[in-house]
Amino acid sequence: MKTQHGDLDRWPDPVSPNARRSIFAQDLVVEGDATSSGPIEVQGNVVGSLRAPEITVAGSGRVEGSVAAHDLSVLGAVSGTISARNVQLAPSAMVHADVIHERIAIEAGAELEGRLQRKA
Repeated sequence: MKTQHGDLDRWPDPVSPNARRSIFAQDLVVEGDATSSGPIEVQGNVVGSLRAPEITVAGSGRVEGSVAAHDLSVLGAVSGTISARNVQLAPSAMVHADVIHERIAIEAGAELEGRLQRKA
């Protein structure tokens, strides 16, 4: 089902063993939407939506928009909307987003502002 922030009602399937990782380099700015069947690592800036089985927002990474993943790790910054089965916020994470999740781990030091909604 589509929502105002994209297709966030269904998480992507887990990453397949032979899927290739896409890296958005630290000096890269992406304005638009990206979808992948493999893992995505964001080291730069994304303004738009990301959808992939596994997404890592590195310490230097920033996402403004919606993020949909099976597994999401945030070390950098995310603002907007998050929908992921498994969410992990590292001590360096800065998240200003509403988060739909099944499981979430928030490490000491992580900043989180927004609503949490557990989806079974």
